Amino acid sequence: MATQVRILPSGRSFISEGNLNLLTAGLQAGLALGYGCSNGNCGECLAKVVSGEVEKTRHHDYHISPEKKASGHVLMCCNTAMTDLVLEAPEALSASEIPQQQLTAKVKDITIVNDNVALLHLKTPRTSRLRFLAGQYVQLGGNNMPAADVSVGSCPCDDMNLHFQIPHLAGDEFSDYIFNQLKKSDGVEVKGPKGRFVLDESSPRSLIFIAWHTGFAPIRSLIEHAMALEVAESIHFLWITADKKDRYLDNLCRSWNDALDDFSYIPVNFETSGTVRNIYSFIFNVLNDIPNNLNNYDLYIAGNQSLVNFCNKTLLETGLPVAQLTVDSITHGAPSR
Repeated sequence: MATQVRILPSGRSFISEGNLNLLTAGLQAGLALGYGCSNGNCGECLAKVVSGEVEKTRHHDYHISPEKKASGHVLMCCNTAMTDLVLEAPEALSASEIPQQQLTAKVKDITIVNDNVALLHLKTPRTSRLRFLAGQYVQLGGNNMPAADVSVGSCPCDDMNLHFQIPHLAGDEFSDYIFNQLKKSDGVEVKGPKGRFVLDESSPRSLIFIAWHTGFAPIRSLIEHAMALEVAESIHFLWITADKKDRYLDNLCRSWNDALDDFSYIPVNFETSGTVRNIYSFIFNVLNDIPNNLNNYDLYIAGNQSLVNFCNKTLLETGLPVAQLTVDSITHGAPSR
């Protein structure tokens, strides 16, 4: 049975199906609901049922006072919707409202795609998941591992499974450690999240995403989040690499293109010998082929600093409003703030 859940005071809503608890259903729909352990221990996801009926799905250790119970308060992680609901619930509407966290995750998998990129999959403890917004980054380190800031390359809707895309850079201790020493089941300290390269969920405009190489990490997070929210009429994605082999998740992007009528994937090969100005000229020619004026879109660009800075300057000079352009400079595989 599918039910509709509306959250106050934001007024946003999501569909809950089957016996999914309210927290999981909301996160999967792209809402940044407030929570901590997501296991019934901390009480951070306490919400008030304004109207409708819920059913408890599991025991929880957190004690809800008699007064709170009487006024209709329940833990979202331990209850499911039985009817359409209206809830008063904590919800983060900006990056500043996401709390800083520190946890130790385990290496679930590490795949060396080629000489240039490693895909790192970390799994958090069930009772200590990472709360973050799509597009943000964290610091990885600990256990003799050099520390570095790295964009989370996965959706906040799956907060136990964190994915990262690590470029191998000559002389860089962090990437050398990832490629040559890190092993399955190793512990990795995760601190964060940080960054304001996040989706403007209030915008009615369609979306254009541009990534250079491992700038695809935060872009992937944003794209999957936008898909979950269903906020854009259309999405166009340009992934620029020097060589086809460096588009290490090309099949994923093609699957989006095949499955969604309103999604356009544009893979772009551009030799590293090309100047930043030439790369931008090529990008601009591709953008000119996209329907409608650029002013009808929000643009998100992630890549090396020189490319991002040049695109930022030139796009604004064409008249694109500042509020419609968000950029993320990647330095040594990590966002630069």
